[in-house]
Amino acid sequence: MKSSNIVINSSPILSGQICIPGDKSITHRAIILGSLADGDLTIYHPLLADDCLKTLNIFKQLGVKIETDDKNLIVRGRGLLSLNKPSEKLDAGNSGTLMRLLAGVLCAQNFSSTIIGDKSLCQRPMDRIINPLSKMGAQISSKDGLPPLTIKPVDDIKAIDYKSPIASAQIKSCLLLCGMFAKGETIVTEAIKTRDHTESLLKYLDYPVQVDGNKISIKGLHAIKPKDIFVPSDISSAAFFIVAALIKKGSDVIFKNIGINPLRTGILDVLIGMGANITITNKHISGSELVADLRVKSSTLQPAKVSGSIVSRLIDEFPILFIACTSCHGVSEFSDIAELRNKESDRISSMEKGLMKLGITVQSTVSSISIKGGVMKGGIVDSFDDHRVAMSFIIAGLISDKPITVLNTSNINTSFPNFFSNLKDQNIETYLI
Repeated sequence: MKSSNIVINSSPILSGQICIPGDKSITHRAIILGSLADGDLTIYHPLLADDCLKTLNIFKQLGVKIETDDKNLIVRGRGLLSLNKPSEKLDAGNSGTLMRLLAGVLCAQNFSSTIIGDKSLCQRPMDRIINPLSKMGAQISSKDGLPPLTIKPVDDIKAIDYKSPIASAQIKSCLLLCGMFAKGETIVTEAIKTRDHTESLLKYLDYPVQVDGNKISIKGLHAIKPKDIFVPSDISSAAFFIVAALIKKGSDVIFKNIGINPLRTGILDVLIGMGANITITNKHISGSELVADLRVKSSTLQPAKVSGSIVSRLIDEFPILFIACTSCHGVSEFSDIAELRNKESDRISSMEKGLMKLGITVQSTVSSISIKGGVMKGGIVDSFDDHRVAMSFIIAGLISDKPITVLNTSNINTSFPNFFSNLKDQNIETYLI
């Protein structure tokens, strides 16, 4: 097997423009809704990385014609009830988003299907969608609440009024997608608002969905209007190079067309609160999303204290935010983050183990972590096959006194296929061992 262990140590300053790929969350949803639309549409600037390619391939298996044209996708949707029975199991790979959203669509079909995933995905909890989908009439079997998921056809999907106990856009989106196949109106109420790409894209495609505070309602059995979709650059991917520019003295970097959906910009709010020099310009609406350009200059950061409702607005960015905190003078504290233990890895544990090996003082509980700023001494850390953990420790190597070796980095391709080429463009050298 080819090695995926990366060595990195220090770097020159970061400067100029860094290109960030399309948003993963929006690309998943664009392919799904485009496949169910009443006609052809083009998805511009999609993320063509492993996770979203799994989505693309699954909908091809379900009978949807999808073509690639100059890195864009042409999706030839044929309506809400047009999917065909797959001849094989549907492989979601490493993507929890795909498995959960796909389940919402498949449980309303007139055929059986099975969704499988890789070793990491098969450890992620699925009861959080199985239970509400079962209330809607779905028949789903699992391995004690874990994947794979086998879904059997039912006569009718029922509309429900569901109050989600977990702040999760995946749960909400799963139920909204299922609700499109139900007679009547499905209502999902969140305790804390989570990213709203599904409902924003449904509105953009003229599907009857309403948002009233934390309550989202959707009417079933309506047509999805085919419209071309522009996918902005992913703020979760940009976060790695934003932090890199902040902590590498003398850096000055531009990022173009970054999605700044207010429910995704917690990372910017926290970093600016820490003293980050981040300028946001050229704000505009592109398709269903708010987009802007960012300029980031190296900054002296102060410790962070993060808890409460902002957690859901930066849930994917915590690993790289923890790296930013190592450059602070003082202790940063994060609480209400238990959901990090249910990601591609247990991200509290993965980051704590790695930071401690690099000489950083860290303490944690089930739902919190504190990080004392200090000098990175170098060492060997395991990413636990988690793409965001891997990229975070690679960025840490930019300011480490000695080399950092990051183990098991192949999953970076699930979300950021040009991560290493961006490093190379900045004259930052990494070595595969």
